Amino acid sequence: MALIGKIRNNPILVLLFIGGGILLFVLSDIMNSGSSGPIGPAEAMMARVGEIEIERNDFERTLSVAGSSADAYQSRDNLWRYYLTESLIRNETELLGLEVSRPELEELTYGPRYSPVIRQSYGDPQTGQVNAQLLNSVRTRIQENSITEAIEAGELPPNFVDIWKYQNRQVSTQRLQEKLSALVSKAMYAPSWLAQDYADEMTGNRRVALLRVPFDELDNDEVEVTDADVQRYIDENQSLFTNLEETRQLAYVSFDVEATPSDSAAVRSLLQEVAEDWRNTSTRDDSLFALTANGSFTGTYLTEDELAPSVADVVMNEMEIGEVYGPFTEGSIMALVKLIDRREMADSVTIRRIVRNATIPAQFTEANRLLDSLQTVLAAEPGKFSALASEFNRDPRSIATDGVLENVTPGQLEPPVNRLAFVSGQTGRFYKVRTQAGVQLVEIVRRSKTTSTRAKVGYATESMIPSKDTEDAARARAEEFLSGKSNLEELKAAAQQEGYTLGTTAPLGIGTYNIPALGSGQDVREMICWAFGADQGDVSGFVYTFTDPNFFYENKYVVVGLDNILPQGVPPVAAVRESVTPAVLNELKGEKLATALQGMDLAAAASQYAVNIDTLNAVNFTQTALGQGIGTEPKVIAAASKLATGTVSAPIVGRNGVYLVQPLSDAPTGASGSLPTARQVINTNSRNRVPQQLLTALRNEIEVEDQRMSTECSGLR
Repeated sequence: MALIGKIRNNPILVLLFIGGGILLFVLSDIMNSGSSGPIGPAEAMMARVGEIEIERNDFERTLSVAGSSADAYQSRDNLWRYYLTESLIRNETELLGLEVSRPELEELTYGPRYSPVIRQSYGDPQTGQVNAQLLNSVRTRIQENSITEAIEAGELPPNFVDIWKYQNRQVSTQRLQEKLSALVSKAMYAPSWLAQDYADEMTGNRRVALLRVPFDELDNDEVEVTDADVQRYIDENQSLFTNLEETRQLAYVSFDVEATPSDSAAVRSLLQEVAEDWRNTSTRDDSLFALTANGSFTGTYLTEDELAPSVADVVMNEMEIGEVYGPFTEGSIMALVKLIDRREMADSVTIRRIVRNATIPAQFTEANRLLDSLQTVLAAEPGKFSALASEFNRDPRSIATDGVLENVTPGQLEPPVNRLAFVSGQTGRFYKVRTQAGVQLVEIVRRSKTTSTRAKVGYATESMIPSKDTEDAARARAEEFLSGKSNLEELKAAAQQEGYTLGTTAPLGIGTYNIPALGSGQDVREMICWAFGADQGDVSGFVYTFTDPNFFYENKYVVVGLDNILPQGVPPVAAVRESVTPAVLNELKGEKLATALQGMDLAAAASQYAVNIDTLNAVNFTQTALGQGIGTEPKVIAAASKLATGTVSAPIVGRNGVYLVQPLSDAPTGASGSLPTARQVINTNSRNRVPQQLLTALRNEIEVEDQRMSTECSGLR
């Protein structure tokens, strides 16, 4: 009672207790409301694009229905790119008041004006026809509010609602992008003065002589690339180097796992046992044997050039029919080959056929019935073939030619038809042939007089996969190499001393999931997450493992260090020096060659450098490229169009060498181009670039705050 009395006499204490309870409740809610962050679950925002936030939970929910790729990391990257595009578009369209209304969305979804998204998802791959019946049934379910019943009945997938929402977003984004592109395109206009200048240039064709001295006329050691040269190149080409996001470059040493002689011997021993079994296998079982022995059997007759190079000569000239040869090595594969048949065959045939497609027994029965009837008709009246083929043939290759296929080479027909046409059939007779896709009525019209020796073979193969001991030995070498390396300079020095190749990656973004020289997958993601949390010159304390995508063994172990941090904006010289050195070398060579060519005419330059003088006709300022292998050389086109006739240009350092240009003759005077045509050309060229360049322009202007590292790298090493 005394305690209660004290509480009553101290209201401030009561307020503190109540306030503390509320605070604990709020903190508890924060701690359990999402993913992890500094004081509990991480903030929901994954990125901010201009004024639009990309929420992590929304992204993950969409990924669960949109991740169609077999590679989970590629699916994630594809969806990120979609979200980025959508946000860039909506930033601009919301400011402009552009939208996709509900009636418009329905028209784009259900027709008749189908969105490209709908055509891709619901269109027939062969005809392009949209499955309107399916879309209308979905529409009816939505209008009747019976989606749940359709899902329970198995008519729609369990995650249909999320799939449909994502599809609506795609349709809307696609349409908004079209509207924005149209808005920008319509704003592009060529004024009369510009169009008239362009029209006159179009008719100002000139005859021009020129020569090119290639950059490799000078050796690389004849010029020296300095940091100032690299910086100048960056300054002159800033648009090529400006980073829209911060990136990282990694230096690495890869310890590749390769089969040892012991591994190869084990595979050879296994194949020797397989060879003995194959020799005792009957010819009719050869195809099954080859396929069950990890090999191949197509049933096609092959020329010597089409056989495995290491055994082609043996198969064609030394083996007996039925003989098994090997084991032999072909790349990373060890194999056996069995010669099943060898014969002289026509190089091509001409056939005519009526094809009926079938996939289920009832369809095969109907196809057989129809072709039996047609064969009976043709036996009595062979001249009716064209008319019958026109009505009944369903072969897309020969519909336009009334069933005739001319000069078909071996292997271009279905296996049963191929054997009939080149081996077993007689010309002038009709044969009914069943294939996996249906039934055909085939006539061999003629075979070519020229023939070639061809062989039918089967292969049994085994990959020379390194053993577990070989993998462990490679990992041990990588771990031993990494041990004691505290920074990248030490790692580079050790690699040089021990004879290992040091690789360098291209600049890598936070979303990178694949490094071409290494591979893709979880270890790439861990490598990237480490790099974005490390300092320049650091070495990762882990050995990263990569798996062969075909045979799933561990094919390389990689030690990495952080070579460069490329901040947003223009990178420093050190970050790009290696990649731009070839271009800078060419510029320096060009300057040196230009100095040497100064004051020369074309004949003197051609004599000194042993190059040809080319003559070009119809050169004008509106061209984007020149013929005779010269290509895209804007400076050369400008000089050829503007120099006075007979004047030799100063040396021009172009993209592919140093040029001298001399206009020889002008177009007839007094000609004036068509103003409407020129205006149309200018407008068309400008407007055609809008769809490709619009997103790039928006990305350059709109700030993107990418927080994927905090959400995707949490918990990774």
